[in-house]
Amino acid sequence: MKETCVTFEVLFDPERAVYKAYGLERSWLRAWHPRVLWVYIKRWFKGGTFYDSRGDDTSQLGGDFIIDNQGLLKFVYPSHDPTDRPAVDELLAVVNGLG
Repeated sequence: MKETCVTFEVLFDPERAVYKAYGLERSWLRAWHPRVLWVYIKRWFKGGTFYDSRGDDTSQLGGDFIIDNQGLLKFVYPSHDPTDRPAVDELLAVVNGLG
């Protein structure tokens, strides 16, 4: 937690129940696609930080979700591959609209 996201709540779901309920996917091919490997190669050359998977399933494809105070999903973005993320401005617009 200290390495990645100290300032907000994070759900830990070792059984992947929420992951499955949100319909997120696993794909070894998309997780290790040449485009993804290229991102890691560039990060390595720039001296970037890498995090240990600690044995977790690296073929899991993530997603971004914003849930309001009533527990309603306000933003859903399942990632096609590890490099596929929504723009920060888009996420902030949703979060700022909740207040």
